[in-house]
Formats: sequence, structure tokens, C-alpha cells
Amino acid sequence: MGRRLKQIATAASAGALALTSCATNDDEPATFAATVTITGEADQASADSGECTIGEAHVTPNDEVAIFGASGRIVGNSTLEVESIQLNPDGTDVCTYSAHFESIGANQRSYDIWVNNYFAPQPFTSDELKNGATYNLHSAIPITGDTGTDMQDSGGTP
Repeated sequence: MGRRLKQIATAASAGALALTSCATNDDEPATFAATVTITGEADQASADSGECTIGEAHVTPNDEVAIFGASGRIVGNSTLEVESIQLNPDGTDVCTYSAHFESIGANQRSYDIWVNNYFAPQPFTSDELKNGATYNLHSAIPITGDTGTDMQDSGGTP
């Protein structure tokens, strides 16, 4: 009987070793980095300051960009950096910014990007964010709602 107990103890010890070798001490959720391009046709633009006016909204370098997950929580935030301000003779100025995110939580079904809390959010998948998503700035007007955060584009759609 002693030999049988020793075999069982050895087998149990080997099983425990196999189980513990798979464990990690990393409780942090997986994340990914992303760069988002933010662009739009401006009513007015200044190459010197990097400021663009789209509808009633002013967009400037260092404005806040936030990514919300499907859970409604912020999973990444950044600021705008000017990529280019294209001043065209016909008045169709185009402003292009970028926002770099170092660690976006990868555990969301979808993501909404907000620029300045003024423009309506735009939805993206994690694959789109990883591959370089483009957020298009459109003229937007705020709507007074219960939360004060509802937005609508100039076409009248929420």
C-alpha cells in the first residue's frame, strides 16, 4: 500500500505542476494601440494655428478625442495633432488631424469615437481601429436632451 500511495502522490504532484505552469500573474486585460485620422471639410481654416471651423464647431490641436466601448466607459483618450490644413482657392478647405492611442481595452464589441464632445460619435470595430480608422468631421448642432449630451448632425438625424 505504501508504494501505491507514493505513485498517487507523484501523479498528483505532476498534475499540479502542469496546472501551475499554465497560470499567469497577468490580470491586465489585453489592449491594442491605434492611430485615428480625423478629417473634414472646413468652413474656415487657419494653417498658422491649425484651427478649423466646421459648422458652429471649432477644432484645434490638443482638442480631446475619446473612445468609448460598448459598455459606455472610456477605453482610450488622446488629443488632436495637426497633420495638414489644406487651403484651396475654391474655398474647400480640408483639415486633417490624427489622434494616437497607446492602450485601448480590447474587450469591447464596438467602439464609439467622440471628438470635442460636440461632433456626433462614430462607431468602429477593433479591427478598424487597429488598421487606421478615419473619423469624418461633419457639421453638428447640439440638441438639448435629458442628459445634455445628445447630438444630431445638420441633416436632422440623431
